[in-house]
Amino acid sequence: NPYPNPFNPVTVIDYTIEHDVNDLRIKIYDITGRLVENLYQGNQTYGHHKIRWNASQYSSGIYFIKMDTHHHTFTKKIILLK
Repeated sequence: NPYPNPFNPVTVIDYTIEHDVNDLRIKIYDITGRLVENLYQGNQTYGHHKIRWNASQYSSGIYFIKMDTHHHTFTKKIILLK
């Protein structure tokens, strides 16, 4: 879960991996579905992880964090307020 949410301009995305994966992708999309940033792509070990997103160059609005691997996909809505 990202926190804070709503945020301005930095949010931290907390996530837990149940087992090692070699294809984790974390991407940010805007409300129209356009990819705005690729935060992470690659291997990830099991356990608890955090990644920061600094959205200072983006406008206020609703964004979506999409995390996916070969087996799972998760999407979370976040709100950037400036």
